[in-house]
Amino acid sequence: MIKAIIFDLSEVYLKGIIGAEHYMGPLLGIKPKDIRPMLRGDNLRSLFLGKITEDEYWKRTIEKHGWNVDVKTLKKVARKNFAEISGTREIIVKLREQGFIIGLLSDHAREWIEYLSKKFGYHKLFHSTLYSFEAGSCKPDKKIYGLMLAKLKIKPDECVFVDDKEKNLVPAKELGMKTIRFENAEQLKMELARLSIGVD
Repeated sequence: MIKAIIFDLSEVYLKGIIGAEHYMGPLLGIKPKDIRPMLRGDNLRSLFLGKITEDEYWKRTIEKHGWNVDVKTLKKVARKNFAEISGTREIIVKLREQGFIIGLLSDHAREWIEYLSKKFGYHKLFHSTLYSFEAGSCKPDKKIYGLMLAKLKIKPDECVFVDDKEKNLVPAKELGMKTIRFENAEQLKMELARLSIGVD
């Protein structure tokens, strides 16, 4: 019996750093599609693990790629991209009203979460949250999934995990969770309905 639904944050409930390259392109004189891979890699992982600050992340990225821009500007541009994804909040609210335990499991930066939680006030939607910088672990490391299950006090087979990345669903499946790869809110409703969970 399904008791809990665990959601990813970026690209499921909120737009994250993906998409910010469209705002950065005109500033840097670089095609957005070429910027996205520059934002990833070891520096982003270190940021998500809480090993470096956001300022350090942007400074290292600027230096690595020789960008002619300052840290303050990139911090502002990144935040410009953060927005709610249409329909997800409403689904979470309905699931919670039905009595499901709602969790949030996310690879994210401490400074971004501080900003996002103030702007969108989303923490009240979840019974429990766990971020990579708190866990010292990022998806798809099974450690962070185990920590989330322990926080929620549920068994893997009592849980549905929702994420936009297939690679993050693999360990969840291996642990025994049901999984849904998120594309949009309407598709999520249909996938939940296949699990006999209605949110209309």
